[in-house]
Amino acid sequence: MSSTSLPISTPEQNKMLILRWFEEVWNQGRRDTILELFPNDAILHDGVNHFHGPKEFFPFYDSLRSQFSDFRITPVVCVAEGNHVCLHWSASFRHTESSKPLQISGTSICRVEKGRFAEAWQNWDAAGLQSQFTAQ
Repeated sequence: MSSTSLPISTPEQNKMLILRWFEEVWNQGRRDTILELFPNDAILHDGVNHFHGPKEFFPFYDSLRSQFSDFRITPVVCVAEGNHVCLHWSASFRHTESSKPLQISGTSICRVEKGRFAEAWQNWDAAGLQSQFTAQ
């Protein structure tokens, strides 16, 4: 390996990467981490939405952070193999306008290249979130 080539990500490094993403981006609200870990040529598949790089992800992120506060994403199960890592997580947060506490769970699968996300697939309980708004 030449001194200019980047090291290959290991499964353990990939686990640390996804845990860092949720801790810094969501729990701490650090937008700069998005730029560091989600390059321009990366894509996030979130249900019917597809976000290419930070430029498309920022409006989605900013919208969620304006509607909800007090994010606490908690890792439940994290597994990695090769250049893929999967995190099943639970999230608690508060609807900003009503102060209503909310909880959901979800799963994120990421393909990592050179220590950054290349592609990600995310599925979370949107129906459960909606039902919490209509529950008395």
